Amino acid sequence: MDQPSWKRLSSRTGNRKRYLHALTIAFVCAATPEVIAQICCPSNCVQEGNSCVTTGPNPRSCGTISCSSGSSATGGGSSGGSGGGQFPAEPHCVRTQVPPAQLDAATNKCVAALVANAQLIGCLFEDAAGKAEDQRTGLTCPSRQAALAKQCRSRCANFANATTGLTCKPDEDFYDNAWQTSFGDIGGQKAGSARVQDCGPALLSKAEKIFNATKKHK
Repeated sequence: MDQPSWKRLSSRTGNRKRYLHALTIAFVCAATPEVIAQICCPSNCVQEGNSCVTTGPNPRSCGTISCSSGSSATGGGSSGGSGGGQFPAEPHCVRTQVPPAQLDAATNKCVAALVANAQLIGCLFEDAAGKAEDQRTGLTCPSRQAALAKQCRSRCANFANATTGLTCKPDEDFYDNAWQTSFGDIGGQKAGSARVQDCGPALLSKAEKIFNATKKHK
């Protein structure tokens, strides 16, 4: 026997409510996964799993903070020294402890990039002042540019420390921003660029080198 019409209507209405309720839950969960999983860390701390830890060789647990609109999921530590500053934080990236040999290799790579660019630009377009410096120091242009670039090593160490040991592969903008933090005050806008002559003191002249050599042999 057929069910009465009001019972069929009630059954259909209940089914529709349950179906709409299930759809609403599914929509909310699908639309807000980042909000649910997002973790924000205070300054000098980075995300590690579902918590935050301090940066440095001996990380310690630190509390999370509320995430403001448009904030990154991880904090960024600052680095002192020449060209130091607040390094950019890469979302969902964690900086792991890096062996000294790996940091040295990254620092050497940075210095090599500075040397290559300084020799290319500085010698290809060497002006009268540059040629006068070659005469004063007794060095060829490539040798002089290399000597100047090597004085930027402390800045390269800061850059290497900020960009080595990441658990993700950042985009090019991240590296450019980190480079500007270390070299922006001496014209470094893109990775590998900088006014290397501003990294350290003026190179010794030929006369000064001879005088120093004479003192050592006395």
